[in-house]
Amino acid sequence: MNRFAVFCVLCLFPLVVTAADRFPVAETLEPYIKNGELPGVVTVIATKEAVLQVDAIGYADLESQRPMKADTVFWIASQTKPVTAVAVMILVDEGKLSLTEPITTYLPEWGNLRVIAERSDQRTVLVPVNKPITLQMLLAHTAGLEFLTPFQSNHAIDSLPLEHHATTIAMIPLRTQPEAAYHYSNIGITLAGLVVERVAKMPFEEFLEKRIFEPLGMTETTFFPNAALLDRLATTYSFDREQSQLVASRTNLITYPLDSKYRFAEPGGGLFSTPNDLVKFFQMLQGNGEFNGKRILSEAAVKEIHTRQTGSTNVPYGLCVTTNAGVYGHGGALGTDAVVNTNNGRVLLYFIQHQGLAKSEEAKQQFYRIGNLP
Repeated sequence: MNRFAVFCVLCLFPLVVTAADRFPVAETLEPYIKNGELPGVVTVIATKEAVLQVDAIGYADLESQRPMKADTVFWIASQTKPVTAVAVMILVDEGKLSLTEPITTYLPEWGNLRVIAERSDQRTVLVPVNKPITLQMLLAHTAGLEFLTPFQSNHAIDSLPLEHHATTIAMIPLRTQPEAAYHYSNIGITLAGLVVERVAKMPFEEFLEKRIFEPLGMTETTFFPNAALLDRLATTYSFDREQSQLVASRTNLITYPLDSKYRFAEPGGGLFSTPNDLVKFFQMLQGNGEFNGKRILSEAAVKEIHTRQTGSTNVPYGLCVTTNAGVYGHGGALGTDAVVNTNNGRVLLYFIQHQGLAKSEEAKQQFYRIGNLP
């Protein structure tokens, strides 16, 4: 095994760290691969202007010994949420949306919402909402919505077009009154995506392509990976206690096969991307809305995204990002993660595909400690 398949991909990124100044990422994370605790990891350390270092460690597929690379494809799951927030804020910048306007301005069918006031085995008591839901509440998970619809729980998050999802969501009573609590809700972000689609008068995926991905040069970020991208998809792993080893697994959150015509754009968690691509998005946020001379958002819009939006709930969350003391970002269901540290100008990304591997969080924190070194 060749140094556990460690690759610093010079051909894909303009690295500006000399050999003497390398961050010791590979040396720190290699033991997790060697010990069979993790299959493989890709990490990126960047600033708003440049990628400082990329480490691709271990394997995208253990059976074939296919190595991790900087162009390996990952399902980034809930890391889609910050992309959706940026799409919303583009339209806020243009005066086409308001974060504080009642959602019924954009989704008039949402004018008859009810809230669960009492629930038991014998009965459920519903009452009207005491205030209108807004886009700000949807993006901050304070609208009182459930995490998923029953249909999504039984099928997948990408199993219906946005308009159809919205119809089913409107039938579900709220868990709490708006702004009474923080409840992480995928369907709230689905609704925000539908608002973008209606106001922009184009499919949500087309809006992302034209207004975010094309300007940033993100050519391999999509809801619908083609055959070439699927060939580079990292396998998902879990730990089989009986076999005492990592085994390939599948999430039940998305529809298979991934090239199925019955999959649809999902604003809360549907995107696939690569380290090469996704770093550009977070570099744009670190650049206060600008990357490589292309302005995607105003500085005010970026500030709004990472400003705490959760009121008295004591949850440090902005608009589709966790946020605390100048550091913000978001992770995904299969372990991918990214943070923007405004205190030191760093962007740190961690890529893996796993279900329930405890050592992944430990490895990620080790990487973040290294990536924030002066």
